[in-house]
Amino acid sequence: MSNQPEALREKRVARVLVDTAVPHLDRLFDYEASGQPVQVGSLVRVKLAGRRINGFVLEVGEDSEFKGKLAPIERVVSAIPLVDKPMIGLAQDLAKRNATTVSKVLTAMVPSRHAGAEKAFLSTWNKEIAGVSQATGGEFSSSWNYYAGGPAFLERISRGESPRAVWLTLPGVFPVRKAQHPLLDLVEATARSGRRTLVVVPTARDVDAMEAVFTQTNWKVVCLRAADSQYKKYRSYLGIRAGEADVVIGTRSTVYAPVPNLGLISVWDAGDDRLADQQAPYLSALEIAMRRAHLQGCALLSAGASICVPEAQLIRSGWAAPLVADREVTRAKTAIIQVPDEFDMEREGPAGHSRIPPSVQSFIRTCLDVGPVLVHVPTSGYVSVIACSRCDQSARCGACHGPLRAFASGGLSCMWCNRPQVNWRCGKCGSQSWRSARVGSARTAEEFGRAFPGIIIEMSSADTPVTEFTKPSGIVIATPGMEPVTPGGYAAVVALDAWAILGRPELWAPAEAMRRWMNIHSLARPDGKMIVVGVRDQMVRGALVRRDPLGFAMHLLDERELLSFFPAVCMVAIDGDRRNVASFIEEVSVPRRCELVGVAAREGRDLQKTYGNDQSRAIYRCPWDAAGAFIESVKATQVARSMSRKGAVSVRVNPAGLL
Repeated sequence: MSNQPEALREKRVARVLVDTAVPHLDRLFDYEASGQPVQVGSLVRVKLAGRRINGFVLEVGEDSEFKGKLAPIERVVSAIPLVDKPMIGLAQDLAKRNATTVSKVLTAMVPSRHAGAEKAFLSTWNKEIAGVSQATGGEFSSSWNYYAGGPAFLERISRGESPRAVWLTLPGVFPVRKAQHPLLDLVEATARSGRRTLVVVPTARDVDAMEAVFTQTNWKVVCLRAADSQYKKYRSYLGIRAGEADVVIGTRSTVYAPVPNLGLISVWDAGDDRLADQQAPYLSALEIAMRRAHLQGCALLSAGASICVPEAQLIRSGWAAPLVADREVTRAKTAIIQVPDEFDMEREGPAGHSRIPPSVQSFIRTCLDVGPVLVHVPTSGYVSVIACSRCDQSARCGACHGPLRAFASGGLSCMWCNRPQVNWRCGKCGSQSWRSARVGSARTAEEFGRAFPGIIIEMSSADTPVTEFTKPSGIVIATPGMEPVTPGGYAAVVALDAWAILGRPELWAPAEAMRRWMNIHSLARPDGKMIVVGVRDQMVRGALVRRDPLGFAMHLLDERELLSFFPAVCMVAIDGDRRNVASFIEEVSVPRRCELVGVAAREGRDLQKTYGNDQSRAIYRCPWDAAGAFIESVKATQVARSMSRKGAVSVRVNPAGLL
């Protein structure tokens, strides 16, 4: 029992986390809450160091360890608690594991308040959380029988259990093309246990496709998109928290949706970089879903036409089970993949080494008699990368040193700063002549128009997106992520310029290449055929021909383990001004078995302008059982530097790229 006077114990104390990114302020401050309608999760206005600032009430109590007079809460901003204890616990866990502040995670979790949306919600708000819509109670579709463990996974969810799985889907499941989609079975199984479903997809196009799956059902579905208005985002957030939705579908930030009685989180195409936040705290949807499934006791299903390396690690560790069709089903249900090798190219003579060999053109011409053909190119535009025609040096911008691109008119501009390049000269040999180093979708469409006169040519890119191609025949030229679906599937799929992605030096390049190709492979008819042009790596070629993305992901995981890279170990990147990074390295305490891999200068358009032009990155590596201690040390160093007003640095745990 407290020894404080009775009058003091009667006062209510609100422990508030203020909304600031300053590391040393990432803690709870006590405020007097007497007479205020304060609850855990309330958004309040308080005064801190002479400034009025918003904050979340994370705890409410009677006593305070602060001996002086507590400042009062000035006002309660929202009449509705915006976060509950499970979501607060998730935010604290993610902040601890990623050396960031809890307020940053809460900012990513809760959309900005909109007074009009809140007023509209309050006019219809029922404080009792709505129940889940009644399940139909019918049988699950037979498509789950194609996957070993598929029916058992659904049965466990329907009994109220929380299994975890990685699902390698057959064609039609993702990208969505089936009317009777297996996702309906997942929702049905979750509803039978009286719980709700959360679905996270990479793009708004995928949200639209998933939403269409539920048009003939009685489920209450809420869809969230990054382009939604602030009113809709906030109104949807309040409605979801009040239990107005049985199913929530949305893009990356939807993984934070405050779904009550959550039974299943389903993340689709987890390897897509659009599911990773490009701003602090730099968390991926899969990582958040994993932590949420662990902390809140719900099921997790990571699904897609390919397997990313972190998913392979989940399977190998036993944390998640694989749902994969056997070899015979895969051969029967998917299109053949052909990858021309050096022998095939030599057999065609010099033309066999061209961008579109004669055999590929002949193949496309034959398939056009059967149905539409999808041609996949890595980049949009006309000529996306150019090089000096004399010395093959990559053409660079004189201002920011970014790569140059060419337009159909012959003009050049920088891909980073968009400055026009008048009277360009090669920085190495001084030549003014250039050649195409990488051809974009517009130039490809022009070439196909000449090669296939009279054939419908349609282009789909971020600038001119096409959702569905409904013509009985024709050629669709699409960039990654912009491939339209077609009824019945494509008769043929051709992936050009494979070297453009496989030849990149980044660690993620092979997995990203496989993800892109397996996604377009799933758009082909089961009796169709896919050709990938430009693959010289034997391992990649073999995985494609076998249609074995899981085996390829396991191979990449083996390489990561040999090289001691994520996800075999934990890696921490320290970014910032070169001098600040150097001083941070001197100050941080590095536990035994953790090591500094190296420090490298950084350049490119992705640099944070806050840290100036002379930036560097330090990479640390440590085994998983020592990662927690090192991340705590990194965070403590950030707090100490913040209190001393030393230069700030950015911390990223397990970044996708090393540089």
